[in-house]
Amino acid sequence: MEKKVLFIIVLNQTELLDELLLKFNDEVGQAATVIDSVGMAQHLSQLYEAKIFSTIKPLILSDHTENKTIYSVIPEKDMDLARETVKEVLRNIKKPDTGIMFAVPVLFQEGIRD
Repeated sequence: MEKKVLFIIVLNQTELLDELLLKFNDEVGQAATVIDSVGMAQHLSQLYEAKIFSTIKPLILSDHTENKTIYSVIPEKDMDLARETVKEVLRNIKKPDTGIMFAVPVLFQEGIRD
């Protein structure tokens, strides 16, 4: 079996979702799943809205209220291509409130077409 990785993108700039999925499909050629997500700091800020935390909230939180988490099982050999594709769309992933990406090894897969 060819080595695979689970490639994960947490996209804060949700307005780039369509562009990212189209480019990912064109360049990497793999299917992906998208789920709605929210960061821990954003969630906690809702819990502590009335507390002192709200005074520092603007310093640590962005204006976005949700993220999109995209994950795809891809061949390990395509990981660099996937990373470059994401960077092209996001332009500067190191900028705060843009997103993150990472990959983890896939030990096995079932139900995924090759």
